[in-house]
Amino acid sequence: MPFRFENMWLKEEGFKDKLQAWWESLNFSGIASFVLGVKLKALNPLLREWNRNVFGKVEVNKALALNQVEFWDKVEVAWSLSFHELEARRSAKEDFQKWVLLEEISWRQKSRELWLKEGDKNTRFFHKMANVHRRRSSMARVKINGVWLTNENEMREGVVNEFKLLLSATGGWRSSISGLSFARLETIERARLEEPFSKQEVFKALPDGFSMAF
Repeated sequence: MPFRFENMWLKEEGFKDKLQAWWESLNFSGIASFVLGVKLKALNPLLREWNRNVFGKVEVNKALALNQVEFWDKVEVAWSLSFHELEARRSAKEDFQKWVLLEEISWRQKSRELWLKEGDKNTRFFHKMANVHRRRSSMARVKINGVWLTNENEMREGVVNEFKLLLSATGGWRSSISGLSFARLETIERARLEEPFSKQEVFKALPDGFSMAF
């Protein structure tokens, strides 16, 4: 299975210290981007092994904790629980709540990854989120020369006219770049700058399997 850094691991007590110790123990030489890449790659098997041998599977651990809670509930029906038995049941409930929380974090992370993948397919959800972002970044009104403008066309024309006046004003000193020599891009280089990013380029630039939480 492809590696994925699980955000729920960060909730595990002592995990951050262990992660820092692993990171500091990995020593490589080279440019910063190279060192970062190889350290992430070397960290991958360490996290896999820790997850398999120590952390385990969330669903399994949650089920085991729930079994313990149900066991002590049944025992309480038969007789009154002693102090140690009450503590055992309380510990089982806390353990169960912990694994429920971690499972929720894991599913939230998986759902976000799904949304990102589905976004490329122009799904209803993607359009809905785009509309939300558009509303948040929209401008309802603008004040120009002491007058509030609320009509979209008026706002557009008002802003354009203000910048025209600002940029066409004469008098005073203005910086000039005439006489300066600049390196030029070749035709192929210019064309490449305008090419859309490919999916392969995006995934190559991102740390493989590591989330922003990491």
